[in-house]
Amino acid sequence: MKTMGRRFVAVGACLAIAGTARHAGAAGFATQHFGGEQGNVVSTNPTALYYNPGAMAFSDGIHLFVDGDIAIRHATWDHAAPPPGPSDQPDAQAGNSGTAHLLNVFAGPTLAATFKFGNLALGAGLFVPFGGRVNWAANDNTNLNYPLTAGGVQRWHMIDAALTFIQVSAGAAYKLGPLSVGVAGNFINSQITESEARTIPGNVDSTIEGKANIDVSGNNGSYAVGAMLQVIPDHLWLGGSYQAQPGLGEQTLKGTFTLASGPPPFYGQNGTLTKNIDFHQSLPDIVRAGIRVRTSSSFELRLYGDLTRWSKLTSQCINYTESGDACLVHADGTDATPKNSLLTNIPRNWKDTYGANFGGSYWFSPAVEVFAGASYETGASPDATMEPGAMDGTNIGGSIGGRFLIANYVYLAASYTHLQFLDRTVTDSQLAVANGRVVSLPTSQQDGNGTYTQWIGFVDINLEKQF
Repeated sequence: MKTMGRRFVAVGACLAIAGTARHAGAAGFATQHFGGEQGNVVSTNPTALYYNPGAMAFSDGIHLFVDGDIAIRHATWDHAAPPPGPSDQPDAQAGNSGTAHLLNVFAGPTLAATFKFGNLALGAGLFVPFGGRVNWAANDNTNLNYPLTAGGVQRWHMIDAALTFIQVSAGAAYKLGPLSVGVAGNFINSQITESEARTIPGNVDSTIEGKANIDVSGNNGSYAVGAMLQVIPDHLWLGGSYQAQPGLGEQTLKGTFTLASGPPPFYGQNGTLTKNIDFHQSLPDIVRAGIRVRTSSSFELRLYGDLTRWSKLTSQCINYTESGDACLVHADGTDATPKNSLLTNIPRNWKDTYGANFGGSYWFSPAVEVFAGASYETGASPDATMEPGAMDGTNIGGSIGGRFLIANYVYLAASYTHLQFLDRTVTDSQLAVANGRVVSLPTSQQDGNGTYTQWIGFVDINLEKQF
């Protein structure tokens, strides 16, 4: 059973949600878009608890903040499968060529509050900094003899997935003249589920494929620190912050994986395998900095950016819990765990990403503010490990919206942000290769060659009550 199980789960998915919703967190799957254009390192509203806890002390009184972020994602992957090898079944690559496509909609909430008295500010909130939902459309080239090919051209990487990181934060900031410094502590609950096509031998063969699922979760902590400096009173502010990794390093989530045979009479019946697993990955830490300039009572400009250290994500590794929590591979990709407990180890080797946003606001009156912004962000995934479950790339974006006083110190804001990813064609995928050789190892899976397209739109609506 171990020989069978160790080859089934490839978790490209877990980050695959990658790109499902993000703000300036290329590579991946960061939903850090709460607050829209007004959620950033130089904002003083309650989103500061996440983006820059030091900025909280530049607020006044009590602020209650409720935000809803709706993301719409469209993506395609055009793939040509290699011809079957001399020892493969003639239909081994059935349903593996063509265009995979998705159009998904999902949402995430934010709740936060800050309270300023004297020079001290306190804050608490709930955020979803990483998250997304993926459900690929049915295969246009479904083979009736092999019904599981309906899962899509991309099914060997992912069929569907859900990832939710819920972060509860509490923090404090203190204002010392023109300077404010702050810190926040975070409790993070992480949940990942994903399904994909897999075979018992571990190869890509549509005639014997089954369906594998993982379901893992766990709790971690992290922290954030930040500062804001008012350089020119009421006109110029500088902000900077650091957000630590969830788990402050490698994150280990625990759960189960299952592998089920395809339906009879189309596939051989091997039953269903269920095992407890440990899932290992390292998410990034983030450095943010920005400047806010108020040129007059009715006009403001903002420039801010971030460095997201996705280079910490070198692989995603799964092992059997029953044999310990080690998840190790040799240089050639072979199993190096005690008792051969490795299920899979998918190389990522992502790169650090850089993002920048330039925006501004204009007040027609104290009750009516309009704002807009433009952004640019680099991609994290190299061609060698790019795949439709974790697709990424350079993107450019634009946003527009407004904030309005609708009642006694109650503000309603609404905005739309569009991220357009540059089309990307991969021809040298290394996902099915180890040390230059095509092999069936725990690090090997279907290649990621092909053309990728993607765009994401965000609708952000929030209410803020001030006392």
